[in-house]
Amino acid sequence: MVVQYGLAVLGRFATSRSLVKDVFSMRFFYIFSFLFLFSGVALAQEHVLSMTSDNFVVGSSNGTLSVMYDNNGVNEVAGWSFGVCNDPAILTVTDVADGAATATIAGGDPPGFNATSYFPEGFTKGVVIDLFGAFTLPPGVGNELNIATYDAIAEGTTDVAMCDEVLGSPPVAVAIVVGGASISPDTVAGSVTVEPIPPTTPFIRGDVNGDDKVNIADGIWLIYELHIGGPASTCPISRDANGDGSVDIADAIFVFEYRFQDGPAPSDPFPGCGQVEDQTADDCVSSFCG
Repeated sequence: MVVQYGLAVLGRFATSRSLVKDVFSMRFFYIFSFLFLFSGVALAQEHVLSMTSDNFVVGSSNGTLSVMYDNNGVNEVAGWSFGVCNDPAILTVTDVADGAATATIAGGDPPGFNATSYFPEGFTKGVVIDLFGAFTLPPGVGNELNIATYDAIAEGTTDVAMCDEVLGSPPVAVAIVVGGASISPDTVAGSVTVEPIPPTTPFIRGDVNGDDKVNIADGIWLIYELHIGGPASTCPISRDANGDGSVDIADAIFVFEYRFQDGPAPSDPFPGCGQVEDQTADDCVSSFCG
């Protein structure tokens, strides 16, 4: 009886130790998996190439986006290559300039090798910071590699994103060079929405205060605005009373002479509402005319 009881206790003890061992093993497995998972994420995000986003106006030719690079690791970078693609029906890249980080990356000078190729769908870059390895890009975030300028061809929205082995012959890979090895970075796409041209507002030349009349009050308003800190006209283009393309005291004098000394009248649009060639939405936000 005693022997049987002892064997039973030993059996339960062995079973308990086995359970504890199993539980410990499972916990170790989960902890190890957790650490491995998150260390993998950290490694994947060690190098990140991204594009900024913006809105352009259709027909514009000066919209810009930046290529940004974050090096969250500990190793210095010797060079990089990438392609950037977009919908050619909406955007056309016209220029790719060195960004703030690239322009002085080689001891105050541009990179030793710095190649750009243009395509209807985008562009490619290939950079070697220094051909003899004297200069590298240290770890850090917020590095502006390039500034790309685009023509806005048509209304719509397009991704502007890194494209791996799509453009070029042979196709250019998206890669960061560290210690002679090529690393595939994470990439973050940007986007561009091309919007219609904003409507422009008709105005009367010389009607600075927007009351549908050109008289002494407009000349006084202009003097106050230019020289005494008075309120600004909501239709800046109307202030060019003499039509010489600039706004100064001469416009106020022009109004006074027109009203009181039989001086010439303002040029079109005057005396009715109208617009001028190449007028933009910023030229006149609101006026008596609209």
